[in-house]
Amino acid sequence: MQQRRERLLSPLVGDSLARFDPKSCLKRVCVAALTTFTVDTSGTAFAADPPRSSIETVVVTAPRFRAEARLRQKNAPNLINVQPAEEILKYPDFNAAESLSRVPGVSLLSDTGEGRFVNIRGLDGNLDGATYGGVVLLNTNTGGTYNGGGGRAVEFDTIPDGAIDGIIVTKTGTPDRDAEGLGGTVELTPRTATNIVEPFAEATLGAGYEPIHEHGGPFNAELAFGGRFGFKDGEPILEDGQSTDEVMPGWISNPTPFSFVIDGSYREDMRGFDDIEEDYTNNPANPAGPLYKTYADLQLRLYNYHRRRFGYGGEFDFKPNEDDHFYVRANVFGYVESVKKNRLEYDCIDGTCPSPSNYPVAVDPSNPNGIVTQADLTLHGTNEEETHRNSVFAIGGEDTVRGVQIDYRAAYSRATFFVGRNYNSGFGGPMGVHVAYDNITDPNFPKLKITDGTNPNDPASYTLSSLNNSAEDDADQEWSYAGNATFPVEIFNDQDRLKFGFEVRLRNKVAQPFTESFSFPAIPLSSLMPLPPDTMFYHGRFTNGPGINENALLDAIRSGTITSSGLQFDPTGFFNADENVYAGYGMYTGTFGPWGLLAGARLEATAAKYGFFDFDQNGNEIGFERVSHKYTDVFPTVQLRYEFAADLIARATYSTAIGRPGFTQLAKPTTIDNSSNTITTGNPALRPTTGDNFDLDLEYYLNDGGIAQLGAFDKEFRDYAFASNHDVQSDPRLPGVHPVHLVTFGNIPSASARGIEAGYQQKFTFLPTPFDGFGLAGNVTFVTSSGEVHPSENHELPGTSPTTFNIATFYEAYGLSLRVAGQYVGHSLYQVGRSRSTDQFEDSRFTLDFTSSYEISEGWSVYVNVRNLTNAPLRIYTGFPNWPIQREFYDQTYETGIRIKI
Repeated sequence: MQQRRERLLSPLVGDSLARFDPKSCLKRVCVAALTTFTVDTSGTAFAADPPRSSIETVVVTAPRFRAEARLRQKNAPNLINVQPAEEILKYPDFNAAESLSRVPGVSLLSDTGEGRFVNIRGLDGNLDGATYGGVVLLNTNTGGTYNGGGGRAVEFDTIPDGAIDGIIVTKTGTPDRDAEGLGGTVELTPRTATNIVEPFAEATLGAGYEPIHEHGGPFNAELAFGGRFGFKDGEPILEDGQSTDEVMPGWISNPTPFSFVIDGSYREDMRGFDDIEEDYTNNPANPAGPLYKTYADLQLRLYNYHRRRFGYGGEFDFKPNEDDHFYVRANVFGYVESVKKNRLEYDCIDGTCPSPSNYPVAVDPSNPNGIVTQADLTLHGTNEEETHRNSVFAIGGEDTVRGVQIDYRAAYSRATFFVGRNYNSGFGGPMGVHVAYDNITDPNFPKLKITDGTNPNDPASYTLSSLNNSAEDDADQEWSYAGNATFPVEIFNDQDRLKFGFEVRLRNKVAQPFTESFSFPAIPLSSLMPLPPDTMFYHGRFTNGPGINENALLDAIRSGTITSSGLQFDPTGFFNADENVYAGYGMYTGTFGPWGLLAGARLEATAAKYGFFDFDQNGNEIGFERVSHKYTDVFPTVQLRYEFAADLIARATYSTAIGRPGFTQLAKPTTIDNSSNTITTGNPALRPTTGDNFDLDLEYYLNDGGIAQLGAFDKEFRDYAFASNHDVQSDPRLPGVHPVHLVTFGNIPSASARGIEAGYQQKFTFLPTPFDGFGLAGNVTFVTSSGEVHPSENHELPGTSPTTFNIATFYEAYGLSLRVAGQYVGHSLYQVGRSRSTDQFEDSRFTLDFTSSYEISEGWSVYVNVRNLTNAPLRIYTGFPNWPIQREFYDQTYETGIRIKI
């Protein structure tokens, strides 16, 4: 029997070997090996070399293949979920956020038809940690985070799936990891060159169609290749498996010590969609009928997006021998997005806005669920382009010196947000238009009718009334340095380890907005020829008014017809923050019989300064303020693992974590608005949120990378930070005004999130042929959270979906792969208002996707995917579900293509 030696992706031990299928490793391109296995040429493993003691490096890697992912999850000393690239590929996801949402306990927050942020176990993304190859990922757009998070949450939509090898979601933190992550932490693993034994190449090319607005749909291209090489007798050699076991004399004993991997991906889509939004005014005098919430305005919006997502990078490794390994890695990813919007707005339809006449509101005599009133029509346009970019660079290594394993890393992470243009125009139109409106009978598709014969599509009725432009240039950057040393000790057996280490993180975040104003004559819309065609959107239900020729508007600026003030620095949105974290830790890991134990503590000292401008009630700048924060925290953990049997594992854990306040929560400038009696300010005294996490978990590992898992968790928080939006009787900054509306941030003394997770995945190999290709995968999470978000009123925390589940049925056999996957995300608190009736919620959403592929020959396959079969909308409502303020429908996305593996 011929034998070959394979290096696998993760440290596999004992009976776990039987679950590894070497055929799943493309041309034996498997990475990050710590255990050597001997297999026969048919791919059946029959023996394992004695495992070397594992080294937990500062670079945390997720496996690329399902079998190794399950073994990594099983052997981990803490509670994690692993999603390998092999599984990611089986869903029609566009970015890392969507792929993360397939993991138990992770819920998705979407926007513009794609997933963007993720919540872990009911905690919004501002309180979760994120790394890429072990390096902290940073936020690009401070203003884009939600729940008042102020620039903590990572936008995972900047990261294409082609830029990652796998995902690890850590539910219980360990002392050798950053303490950030009250809900959990996400590790995205880049493609790595470690332990490549043969050259490889992979490519994907696809295209599709998006029927809404009849756009061409997505275009997708991915490429990755790599190899191992060296020099022998003065000649270069490329490793093709011929010298895997060869050992040369000297420090460079590896005949092919150099390896590399290079990858790139590009995805382009031109998604268009429709949206209807309202602003409401409470009317407590009529709580039972349609006038309980009358309408300050109604906005009929048409969006066209052109997004170009990119990712490229690579890694170069030098492994001279079994004891030393050095690497350098660089990755860049993000997207450029051009946006054009057209919005027809019905203003002042509740009689509260300034207008030549006061427009009364009454119940529609012909429709008890509707209202009749008058409105002023205005037409608005947006022409904007923005770029989000994340860059991660790292250099490091690992060495074994007299049994002591050390690893080290220096890294630089940078996130930028750049807005080159953001022109917003307004055209005043017909006034006093008679309208009938019903948002009760069908809140998703309200009934709207102009009853006096006014034509809202007549361009001659609209004249330029407002024009402004804004730009932004933000940067979030961090230098980090880390080192670990792992010492073998023999307390219970020779696998026990003591580990010590340090980390330094030096972060700077700057937001720099700019504004531009214009002077202009009364320019009729009809003069900006040629005008785009009128649009009947939402499948012909509504008109969006006449189109605006954005290019003609820019030509009027260039010609001098419209004069500009030029871009001016806007201090109201500026802040500059320095935030440094210094950490050290010690921990023990060991086993005794069926028990495994991890215990230790991490010390983190935070030293930060946050700078911003303040303003008086007249909007005048009164000075630049810089506040300092210093605090030190200890984060202990004790995590137990018990092995009932080879495939049945139980865990009981206690861990701790921190969520630092958002940048603008601390550094938001004070602004005073006399017209609305509102004071908006940050809270420099805001304290970080800390939490104690308790977990119980039972895992049963099945054949072919399957699993059945059940767990419960309890998270108890201190000083939970939240957006405070309430009225006070008076405030000296607005003398004589009663009441005063305050918008700021505060700390809740205590809050909690508790829940249950369950997951199951199995391929039914026990069924007779050909039914042995069928399988089922799914997970469900139930969460209840509680905090005093409003004074004397406890309810769910922002971002908590009470129920989240994924379910997929699949068939994988004979080169054919078919999968239907459903995903449900329950409603969640989106934005805290003055009271429960003005809180904003993202509505529940169920999506259904279909994916398929067929291997037409070895290494060549074709695929067909359909996203969003259910046409699930993004729907946000205020107070109650029948008062929506936003609803976007995206229709389906169709994509087909080819994948090549050599």
